[in-house]
Amino acid sequence: MRNWSLPNTETAEYTFLLFDNFSNQVLANALEPLRAANTFLDIPAYSWKIVTRDGSAVQSSAGMTIVPDGALDPTDRGAALIVLPSYGYRALATDALSRQLRSASARFDVMIGLDGGAWLLAAAGLLEGKQATIHYDEIEAFSETFPQVDIVRQRWVDDGDRLTASGAVTAFELMMHIIARSHGTALTLRISALFSAQDATTPGPLEPPGGDRRIRRALAEMEENVEVPVPMAEIAKRANCSQRDLEQRFRKAFGATPKKVYQRIRLNMARNLVEESDLSFSEVATRAGYENAAAFSRAFRETFGKSPRAVRMR
Repeated sequence: MRNWSLPNTETAEYTFLLFDNFSNQVLANALEPLRAANTFLDIPAYSWKIVTRDGSAVQSSAGMTIVPDGALDPTDRGAALIVLPSYGYRALATDALSRQLRSASARFDVMIGLDGGAWLLAAAGLLEGKQATIHYDEIEAFSETFPQVDIVRQRWVDDGDRLTASGAVTAFELMMHIIARSHGTALTLRISALFSAQDATTPGPLEPPGGDRRIRRALAEMEENVEVPVPMAEIAKRANCSQRDLEQRFRKAFGATPKKVYQRIRLNMARNLVEESDLSFSEVATRAGYENAAAFSRAFRETFGKSPRAVRMR
């Protein structure tokens, strides 16, 4: 299995393969997290380009015309090829496209199918023996057509060098998972806040979940008590669960402890103050719940890779 999670110092190059009637929402949900990651990291961690099979412009299902950067060239390579057909994808599963995708799979570290993209990857034989998902309306037909694929009812699936997501919202979730693999959940929490979205870096059931109310309550308590942090035992009590239970829930949802998530919430708020206000660093430290500026600066640098002063000066 290839390691598609690139070191933080490298630029991961993503190629989006669009077809007529692609979904604007799916494209935006897959691309905007990469753009936001670059902004918050202040480095070109990700680059991307948009291609079509022959380099011709394509029109989205909402009538938006996209002029691509070019055609999917036989020499194109990179971290991932993202296949994004949206509506009418069954008619796209031709032998010619399958050959093109199989050729690309040898050059790209990862093949990603969004929405109906899994159908095209499966038709090309690129999901044999792999776990995959697709839009829930197509689960049964997909399973019958491609019995060699291990179809799972999850919102998105990461099976090494093959990744699939079932729709627009889950495309966002999958990209957040990818970003977290390379740059950690501190970054994805910040991106989630930017888009007012739930941070979902672990796959859930395909049917939209109602969410974990205990996690939501704990996060609300953390966000309401930044300047004077509340002990974790009290956070758990207010969330109506034991501290151990809360630990397990947070590890499953975020891959991090409640204490670490709490710290990231405080530091995310602090970074906003550093970037957007003229407050002294001592005052920012106090508002973020730190007793002294030195401890705050150490935690800030460990999380964001830069000192508060360097962030403010950029």
